[in-house]
Amino acid sequence: MKTFKEVIKGQRIVLKRNKPKIKIAKKIFETINTNRKHLRPWLKWEKNTLKEEDSLKYLFDEEEKTKKREKVQYEIYLKNRYIGNIGIFDIDKINKSAEIGYWLSQEFTRNGYTTEALKLIEKELFHSLGLNRIQIKCDEKNIASSSVAKKCNYKLEGILRQNNYSYHFKNFRNTLVFSKLKSDTKK
Repeated sequence: MKTFKEVIKGQRIVLKRNKPKIKIAKKIFETINTNRKHLRPWLKWEKNTLKEEDSLKYLFDEEEKTKKREKVQYEIYLKNRYIGNIGIFDIDKINKSAEIGYWLSQEFTRNGYTTEALKLIEKELFHSLGLNRIQIKCDEKNIASSSVAKKCNYKLEGILRQNNYSYHFKNFRNTLVFSKLKSDTKK
């Protein structure tokens, strides 16, 4: 497997690989902090990101995993403004598969930026890194995330019934599992 690109340019957005730097940690923390209500229902890590140092520690932890090529996170920029993240994790080199997760600042949702970011990452994973399968999981009530997967022609494989307890909703939640194969991109 090749190494991860540092920068991936799209038509409207630019993806930059997360680096453990104070300036980046500050941007990430500020965005999370102003979007807590928006992120809280879907992302468990939001409640553990209480200060800039938490974001910096996260970046250092991620950098170690990126060096091992187990995962990689990209910051999403719109005209040099940080608006969210998209990450690749659970990279399986033998089965040539990975999972993608994403989040965006609420003020930038519903403009196709996450869809564009997903298409950029997907192209990189299938064509440059040689993966065969990508999956996306999300809470079945997370309409925004499932809509991105559907817009990018990911197939709903199934529902993991009550596999995840949500402290926000105070109940067990179902998870949707979407996937796309490299062969799906040739159609």
